[in-house]
Amino acid sequence: MRLLRTARLRLVPVTPANAEVLWDVLQRPGLRDFQDLPDVGKAQFARIVAQRPAELRAGAGGRYEWLLYFERGASTEQPIGWVSLRVAERVPPSGEVGYSVVVEQRNRGIASEALGAIVEEAFARVGLHELRAYCVPGNAASLGVLRRCGFRGDGLTAHGATVNGRSVDVAAFSLARERWEELTHRRSAIGS
Repeated sequence: MRLLRTARLRLVPVTPANAEVLWDVLQRPGLRDFQDLPDVGKAQFARIVAQRPAELRAGAGGRYEWLLYFERGASTEQPIGWVSLRVAERVPPSGEVGYSVVVEQRNRGIASEALGAIVEEAFARVGLHELRAYCVPGNAASLGVLRRCGFRGDGLTAHGATVNGRSVDVAAFSLARERWEELTHRRSAIGS
């Protein structure tokens, strides 16, 4: 995996060396309100991360995560969230994205910017054909992030996730490579 950069953010790959930092982020207030996150201890989480593939490349499957930091400042600053890409081992290759931003940094476009970087990495560098995302319908902010990044709704899945120990419905979203290419072309045409 490689370090990714956007206009405001550094997306630092999660490795065994910094897995505990992500675990600490996942314990922050508000991050589990709408997330189906594993409920494991810090040591077990570090072991899980150590078993993940180290390199994100075409043809590789597995789970990949990045910690979000503001671009400015030292590498010792506090992370402001995380983003993930889980690549399915099937043909054509597809993936699932996830993200969250700490409560104090929400409503600033950070999740949209970070997700945009992961979408570009997935399509342009890894060669995936489709990305999926799932969201609790009551999470209006996350629904907005997905729409801003070009995802389209695919319907509702009853009892599709467990959040805070209870079964919840989830809205399914997808973004096909062709649509992403079209949106990217439109943005570049407007920007030139």
